[in-house]
Amino acid sequence: MVQSIIRYALMATASALAAWGQSAGPNTIVGAGYVSPASLRVAPGQIITVYAAGVGSTLSQPVFAGAGKLPTSLAGLSVTIRQGKDIPAPILAVSPVTTCSAGCGVITAITIQIPYEMLTFFCAPDDVCPAFLLATEFFVTENGVAGTLSALAPVPDQVHILTECDSILPGGSGDSPVSGLPCQAVVTHTNNTVVSNMNPAKVGEELVAYAVGLGATNPSVTSGQPAAQPTPTAESFTLDFNFHPNALAAKPVSQAAPLFTGLTAGYPGLYQINFVVPPLPSGALPCTSGQAPLPASMVITNLTVSVGGATSFDGAAICVSPN
Repeated sequence: MVQSIIRYALMATASALAAWGQSAGPNTIVGAGYVSPASLRVAPGQIITVYAAGVGSTLSQPVFAGAGKLPTSLAGLSVTIRQGKDIPAPILAVSPVTTCSAGCGVITAITIQIPYEMLTFFCAPDDVCPAFLLATEFFVTENGVAGTLSALAPVPDQVHILTECDSILPGGSGDSPVSGLPCQAVVTHTNNTVVSNMNPAKVGEELVAYAVGLGATNPSVTSGQPAAQPTPTAESFTLDFNFHPNALAAKPVSQAAPLFTGLTAGYPGLYQINFVVPPLPSGALPCTSGQAPLPASMVITNLTVSVGGATSFDGAAICVSPN
């Protein structure tokens, strides 16, 4: 199950890109993100999808990198991080994005790994940051022709718990399966089956949440290279457990620590957070679904697990059996 979930194939979202495809100049980055374009804060090793206008006009279907170390050029396209020097980014996949009928222009989705060589910084509002870090940028090149520069904000961590809708997952649509409803987080039992309302977690059970953006590792690893074995993060992360129904992610304030945070063996840029399900509070209800006036597909979860680092946090709402 995990292998099928996290092969990092790309099915890019299109609806949010149509207007940009019409107005953007050639070889211009119009956004980046997991479901649709978003502001770009990235950590070393992070997997993210970049949307570029005016490149990849000959692509008719997605092109994926093969097994082993990722290439830095795929289907004539490459992405470069500029931070004092140029650092090529490993590429997992490139895919044409169909924005609308003829006349909308060409947009291509490029799924990359942010190189571990990228330096990071975190400046408080009153701090003076080094000028060369403030100038961190990136650009897309097609067949040797470089495009315009876009700004990056490099940070030590930018945690994102993967969901079934992410564009960096196989079959990920970039949209919620039911409009307005949250996407199910990729949290699994130790037998690799996904935690759901039909397959809930149990108190005291060890679960695995899959994520990107947890930053540097110790020992360090090579950009674009699948980890040979689980490799711990250099930074420590903390957990928050919220038992309110469908609670949002929250920055952890306790010092509860995961069992393990680090790279998953065999997958470049894929991290895992292993944790134990805590006891439910007295009177906790099981997950429910289909209660009027909510849609039948709407699941009410009873535990939200949040993971936090120095500069970011994210969470996953899951179902836990009260028995």
